[in-house]
Amino acid sequence: MTWGAQYMCYTCKKCGKKYKYAIDLIGDFGADFGKCPVCGSDGDLTYEGPVSPETSQYEEVD
Repeated sequence: MTWGAQYMCYTCKKCGKKYKYAIDLIGDFGADFGKCPVCGSDGDLTYEGPVSPETSQYEEVD
């Protein structure tokens, strides 16, 4: 049984952007997984888990 998509949510250390990656895309992004889609900096992991009210404030990277 599956519980739906799992996400890792980040806040960029450099520009402050809030974004999220679906965990099943780790293989597609490789070393860039978790990097800010705007400036390319590493982000601080702020949430990991299923879709929840907290994840609505993060933009999905796909």
